[in-house]
Amino acid sequence: MGNRTFQEMIDEQKKGMPPVLKGDLTGKTVMVTGANSGIGFEAAKHFATMNPARLVIVCRTIAKAQDSIKQIQAETGYKNAEPMALELSSFRSISESVTQATKTLDRLDILVENAAVSTGYEYIPTEDGWETMLQVNSLGPALHALLLLPLISKTAREHSVVPRIVVVSSEVIFFPDGTIGSDALAAVNTLQTLSSKEYCTPEILRIRYVQSKILNTMFVRKLATLLPDNIVPVSLNPGFCVSGLRRKHENGDEAERFKKMEDEFGYTSEEGSRQIIYAAIGGKDQELRGAFTSYSQVLEISDWMLSDEGKKAEEKTWTEMLEVLNQADERIPQIVKEFLKA
Repeated sequence: MGNRTFQEMIDEQKKGMPPVLKGDLTGKTVMVTGANSGIGFEAAKHFATMNPARLVIVCRTIAKAQDSIKQIQAETGYKNAEPMALELSSFRSISESVTQATKTLDRLDILVENAAVSTGYEYIPTEDGWETMLQVNSLGPALHALLLLPLISKTAREHSVVPRIVVVSSEVIFFPDGTIGSDALAAVNTLQTLSSKEYCTPEILRIRYVQSKILNTMFVRKLATLLPDNIVPVSLNPGFCVSGLRRKHENGDEAERFKKMEDEFGYTSEEGSRQIIYAAIGGKDQELRGAFTSYSQVLEISDWMLSDEGKKAEEKTWTEMLEVLNQADERIPQIVKEFLKA
């Protein structure tokens, strides 16, 4: 695929989003994080029309999840949605959420890791001491997905199905500044360097969202090499959508520029959510395994991610991430040992 210019992205946006896929999810359980707004909420609505046995609406608070459920029921008539709380900026919250999920769910066929933030150019650490976008967009979803692997694996085994782990990435991975950064890669610990206050200048934070989406894509690629064939991890590009994601760092000229882009070629959240649905139920399992999808087809990832430096970054950040997650939840070492091939 190579890198892409901003104009190429605009040209593709103007082609229009393919229609949403329809499927039958009878008997299946679907979980969507960040399902109270934007593409997560719209994806949850689409799933609701496919009659899943259970639809788990995961939001930062139970109240937000319950509000979403009321809207979903009003708009689709679906009555089996249930709320779950998850605060990705807190490893403790992630652990607690998964503990609850494993007690209340008997299976998990589709896991959508959609929740993400963009905090702008301000350095904001989480309660765990990580830069917020790095934890909420990358480390947190990775911990959440890995902790749910025993349930996902059990689903595949007991029901002879092929569950999917769907991670929302972005076409920003193709941008010219779409790299982890040679200086951070050269550091003893890349993730800690990326997260440090000294490293996180406004210039770095400007591309942090891009870096977090690269990490998402790498996570999916790595999972594909380590998971058994009966679980399919896939990342996706929802396109540039009108969304509340950028609200934290829009002001003055930047706000005007984003508004112009949204008016000129931005997709609605519903249109963007169609790509979550495609990644969750479309295509052929083995073609989507570890793939990056966009506009309902598989795309080769960026030149940088395929380069020697990109491959090194994938290996190094995976190793470091597991060390972080091992400390965050004592279940992780055993899960890695039992469910991921060495």
